[in-house]
Formats: sequence, C-alpha cells, structure tokens
Amino acid sequence: MTPVLHLIILAGGDGHRARRDGADAPKQFQNVGGRPLWRWSVDALAGHPAVASLTLTCGAAWRDELRADLPARVGGHAPVLADPGPTRTASTLSALEALAAAAAPAPDDLVAVHDAARPLADHALLDRLLAAAAAHGGAVPCVPVTDTTVRVGADGRLAYLPRAELRGVQTPQVFRWEEFLAAHRAAAARGESFTDDGGLMAAAGRPPVLVDGDARNAKITTAADLDALRAAPEDA
Repeated sequence: MTPVLHLIILAGGDGHRARRDGADAPKQFQNVGGRPLWRWSVDALAGHPAVASLTLTCGAAWRDELRADLPARVGGHAPVLADPGPTRTASTLSALEALAAAAAPAPDDLVAVHDAARPLADHALLDRLLAAAAAHGGAVPCVPVTDTTVRVGADGRLAYLPRAELRGVQTPQVFRWEEFLAAHRAAAARGESFTDDGGLMAAAGRPPVLVDGDARNAKITTAADLDALRAAPEDA
C-alpha cells in the first residue's frame, strides 16, 4: 500500500549568498530555465503519486508571486502557504502547523520536508525515502563526503576527521507525521534549533535511518551555483 505523503517545501530564506547585488531576488525566486527555482522542486516532487498535499513557506513580499505560479491543487488539496520563521526549525514548525490546520494528516501519514534550493530531487529518491520512513519512522538521504574534512577548534587547532565515517545530508527528509509534529513542538517549547530535521529527531530520541542520496541533488547556495544550473537546464 502506498503511504500518504504531505510535501513541505521551505522557500522563505533570504538567499544572500546567491545575490550579485541588492536588486537580485532571493535565490528561490530567481529565474532558471524559464521558471523560478522554487518551482523546480514543486515540479520534481509534487506529482509523485503518494503526495496528498503541498505546503510552502514564503515571506510576505514574495507571496503573491509564488501564489500566481502554483498549481491549483496538489493531491486533492489547494496548496497551503505558511510564514517562515527566524530559523529553519521555526520555519518547518510553521509549515507543520499550517498543514495540520488545512489537511489534518492521520497519525501514520508521512511528511517530507524539502529545501527549495535543491531543485534536482526526483521520484526515485523519494521512493527510497518513503519505503524507509514507512518502516522506521524517519529517513534522510545522504551522500559520501569526498573532500578531506577538518574540525577547527576555538584555539585554531585542526582535527582531521575520518572521511569514511562522514556523510553529507540532503533533503527531502521524510518522517511519520504524529511523531514529527510532537518532536517539533517540544523543541520549540525548549527553544531549540537545528540545521535539519534529522538532527531534531535524533535529539528527540528518534534518529532517522540513512538512505542513499543523489549527487545531483546538490544545494544551490551561490550565484555560481545558479549559473551552473542555468547552463544545463535540461538536466532537471
């Protein structure tokens, strides 16, 4: 049986490092291959047969532009817009609360949280995550770390980390709804913030399983990253 999946896309950041001057839009609203970057993620994932709803975070200044380019319905629901928070963790909780009010997911439904700045995720990756999250409660994609990595201490000393033990974590990340919402609410009550949802769930005692990610599913961070994507839009 195909699990029910609710898709959240975080598109509320400022994207400063991808702006060449003050006039540039945030990276998720910059045009790439004839569509805004955030739309790549929607087009890539919202059509998956498991997806029952779509929720996006978006700042007020860009909400009308985003709304004008959204599909009318995804999985039987009109897309839901939520305010971004001051941190990634707060933005995710904002989206979760908006989703709870709009679609009332069942306790065992799954929710996927994806960054709008990762435009090249695909159904094959989502399939792997769905299977693992349905079995284990949560799953995150990761790829091997290819660069030598060091930790720099406060005193400037270097600690070389064992590359074979390291992984780079990606999105989308998929979790069982009831546990995920409860863990986010508890973290907010404690004033905690995390760089990703897998870390939040691990801190709550529910660590996700790791699933093979995709090297193509890289995060767009700088203006050069946007240029590279524009140079090969057919790779989407």
